[in-house]
Parts: sequence; structure tokens; C-alpha cells
Amino acid sequence: MKKAIEKYGKPEEILSDHGTTFYALESDEREKGLTEFEKFLIKEKITLIVGRVDHPQTNGKVEKFFDIFEKKVKFFNSADKFMYWYNFIRPYGAFDIERLETPAVIFYQRLPKREVIMDPSLLENIGGLK
Repeated sequence: MKKAIEKYGKPEEILSDHGTTFYALESDEREKGLTEFEKFLIKEKITLIVGRVDHPQTNGKVEKFFDIFEKKVKFFNSADKFMYWYNFIRPYGAFDIERLETPAVIFYQRLPKREVIMDPSLLENIGGLK
């Protein structure tokens, strides 16, 4: 997790199932305290979201990712090359099949529109353009 944060930045939230590595499920474990993973997330101020029990749809995207990963990773020289293909080349089938958008394009299209946070007239004087 530390390496992923160093490389990609710190997420605000992490979605997990009830695996004992991530979440102390059993009542005795809960009484003993938090898992090392939970302690790490608290220290890093990352929210842990735990999916509902017996609700596989919660982790459906993650399960689908690993399904594709297991089938396709052998065709790439590295995990980074696979991730590039997965996010920037591979069309994402859950959306309009006619448009064949990639996950990266969909992600950026769904970002909230930001309002201008400065007076646009300030740009007119940059570099002596006015």
C-alpha cells in the first residue's frame, strides 16, 4: 500500500470485503482491536469502506478487474504495461458500445466541472499580450 501511495498518490477511500487481512471480522478479533491495515488507514487518514456481507455486487468491479488481469497479463511485459492497456486502450463495455470509450476517458468526463477560480482578465496581460 505504501508503494502504491508513493507512486499514485493517496486515495481518500478504499473499498474492501470482509477479508481478515483488511477487516477484523470475528467478534474476538474486533475485541482485540484493529488489523494492521485498518491502523495504517487511520494513520494515513484514508476511509475504509467495507462492503455488505453476501452482496458480491459491491466488489463487482474489483472482481471483474482481476478476472481480466488473470486472462490478459501474460500478454504484457509488465504490470504497468497491462494497466496502461486496461485504462487507456481497452474499450469499456459497460457504456455505449458505439462510442467505445476507455476507462480513462470516462473517468475524466465524469469529473465535476470546476468553476473558474480567478478573474480571466488577469490572463490578458501575461507575456505582454495586451
